[in-house]
Amino acid sequence: MKNLKFITAALFITCIIILPACRDDDPKVNTVPLEVQEINGFIYENMKAYYFWESKIPELDYKKEEDSKALFDKCVYEDVDRWSFITDDYQGLLDMLSGVSLSNGYEFRLYYRDENTSNEVVGFIEYVEPNSPADVAGLTRGDMFYKVDDVIITDQNYGQLVFNDNLKLTLGTLNADRSVTERTPSLTMQAAVLQSNPILHAEVIAYEGHKIGYLVYTSFLDEYNDQLEAVFADFKAQGIDNLVIDLRYNSGGAVSSAILMSSMIAPAASVGDILLRTAYNPALTNYLNGEFGEGFNIDRIVSNDNNLDLSKVYVLTTYKSASASEMVIYGLEPHMEVVQIGEKTHGKYYGSITIDDQDNHNWAMQPIVMRAENANNSIDYTDGLLPDIVKKDFVVAFQGQEIYPFGDVREDFLAEALTQITGVSPLEAALKSGVEIDGKPLNVEANFVSPLKYDMQYDFSKK
Repeated sequence: MKNLKFITAALFITCIIILPACRDDDPKVNTVPLEVQEINGFIYENMKAYYFWESKIPELDYKKEEDSKALFDKCVYEDVDRWSFITDDYQGLLDMLSGVSLSNGYEFRLYYRDENTSNEVVGFIEYVEPNSPADVAGLTRGDMFYKVDDVIITDQNYGQLVFNDNLKLTLGTLNADRSVTERTPSLTMQAAVLQSNPILHAEVIAYEGHKIGYLVYTSFLDEYNDQLEAVFADFKAQGIDNLVIDLRYNSGGAVSSAILMSSMIAPAASVGDILLRTAYNPALTNYLNGEFGEGFNIDRIVSNDNNLDLSKVYVLTTYKSASASEMVIYGLEPHMEVVQIGEKTHGKYYGSITIDDQDNHNWAMQPIVMRAENANNSIDYTDGLLPDIVKKDFVVAFQGQEIYPFGDVREDFLAEALTQITGVSPLEAALKSGVEIDGKPLNVEANFVSPLKYDMQYDFSKK
């Protein structure tokens, strides 16, 4: 990040008076290797300079800490911060930030098969990336799996099974009595390095006299901003009158991409208005104000040729909708009507930056450095964003209905949005009567492979 070392040095000078002194006359010999001490210094000094909850970092002598990752954990305000992390693979972090990862190319959600009688777990495929190992193997959205490597998944073993790079998935059909009928053959996959394109699906849907833009967007990646603008340019050229943004599986990403999307959705009259304010720790706030002037912490809705000039937007969400996804919702709400359909969002209103030590030890960390506020500061920081219309993802599978592909007007979340827009429901059949079990989700968010889940990355160099 541009000027990061300079900013760190300047901030560290302002904070140095509260750091522990290194005493040469300490009678206890320091046995911590010099390299570890250097890495510890990189961690502690940058956390003291940048970390949003800097006041919660304990006073300690980092030169005597034997485990650098454990030192980082000591600096994290565990009562609140579930998102900051550190790695000794800087290039791996850069790859993840740009959407490159070793992956089978699918995302899933786990549910108890029957929470009343069993601890067995089934998984539903949320989406499959084109040309990925999962795609080649024949996996599709809505597929249900209940075995991995011939082992039935339970709430005790899922962590050892479902996150493996190389695996065999056994698919099944969920019956009315919650038993599973196995489908053959099983699908075998071997993970490959993939470049994920967050624009999973985009089209204009002609329905009941309306032209409705529909976009499934899975991550806010700067590298795909041009393609994102191209989607909105097409929506504008086709003259859409409504917009549905599907952020059900979007757990965050670059703030700059979220600002871009918001600026293309917002009313044209809102250009120049505040979209986002950012708050930092006191020392960093003073430095940034002095270096860049007051107003540095304000991001505004910017002019864009592809602006749709809408007064209302429909956003589809689940508990995986987080951070930059939430920012689009709460950032736009003071300027237009945002109709949120689905589940309560994750509830992450904080952003991180990448701080690296690549010149010396290849370490990097992604600490929370800022908290976001919208124009009228109407965010409840204790909870996720509550939907206007409640829907639970994949609940229809437990009610005997099919899971439809993205863009199919019968797909239950999209169908709800179309119903709200037009007053006409596209669903071919009502829910089966008498079915009350709707599937209890298994909370696995702590076990996601990528530490960047639920992240919102801020870049001072783009200010």
